Amino acid sequence: MKISTWLVALTVLVALAGTAFAGEHYKCDKGAEECLNAMVTKIKAKGWLGIETEKTAEGRYAVKAVTAGSPAEKAGFQAGDVLVALNGVELSKENKKKLAKVKKSLGPNVKAEYTVKRSGGKKNLTAWLAEVPDTVLAQWIGEHMVDQHSYVTVAAR
Repeated sequence: MKISTWLVALTVLVALAGTAFAGEHYKCDKGAEECLNAMVTKIKAKGWLGIETEKTAEGRYAVKAVTAGSPAEKAGFQAGDVLVALNGVELSKENKKKLAKVKKSLGPNVKAEYTVKRSGGKKNLTAWLAEVPDTVLAQWIGEHMVDQHSYVTVAAR
């Protein structure tokens, strides 16, 4: 088994063990193992930019942090940039279908062109997306597993 698979499995087990007393809930309609395998396959096919965003009061997404060494850092993204467009499609509710199509075409080693608002003006940034790093993959899957697949069964006396 590859180290990345072990890393994901270990992260999931630690996350589930840590939430054993968090209370009962279950939302995902797949079993944990089936979900894990599907998520790894899906995420590995996606391109990774390396930014953390937060929603602004206006409903836009602002860059909160840029991961060191990421495609975003190499492209010149900065904390505070507000995402405006991706590959020429404005990031808005009205463009939901167009954006879904654009996002579907983005994978590792694919060029993505972003327009951001910075210091009152607009700036175009070009990033070559990378594979999702194993540590990020493990974090995302762990968060999903904790939220969707951890639950407690209380035995009756």
